[in-house]
Amino acid sequence: MDSELEKKLQKKAVALLSRRAYSRGEIRQKLLKIADEPMVEIVLDRLEQLKLLNDLDYAYNFAFYRIGREGWGPEKIRRALYNRQVSDSNIATALDQIRSLVGDHYALADYLKKYFGKKGMPEDLNSARNLVSHLRRRGYHRNSIISVLKNMLPSELMRYFETGD
Repeated sequence: MDSELEKKLQKKAVALLSRRAYSRGEIRQKLLKIADEPMVEIVLDRLEQLKLLNDLDYAYNFAFYRIGREGWGPEKIRRALYNRQVSDSNIATALDQIRSLVGDHYALADYLKKYFGKKGMPEDLNSARNLVSHLRRRGYHRNSIISVLKNMLPSELMRYFETGD
């Protein structure tokens, strides 16, 4: 009986993974609907042995895609991966790998070039504040935002963010 259940769980997990990548925690949640935790953990361990399941690779690929294609910042990625039940250590490692590849400001400058192409450059203080607020919601740190904008926006707009005047 346990052998049949294990095969059923493996088949279900492989079917899920054949459609898209999942974290170990996401697959665990889905398999717990079918079987108890000890059996699910056995199947998850086997999937990791077969290299069909790897949270570090999942976190790296998830983050790399979101940074490059969707312009997400590190905090938004961290929250999304946490919600997908990826461990803090895997999240930190993946973000460190990406930071070493694309730099400390991730792809913020590239995202801003696309953004300015669509929306235009901020022309007044209010639109510059809105831009900073938008970038914060996308998960970028304020210091990174100011550092990158310093090279892109006119100095009279940047003066407000640097001095608060």
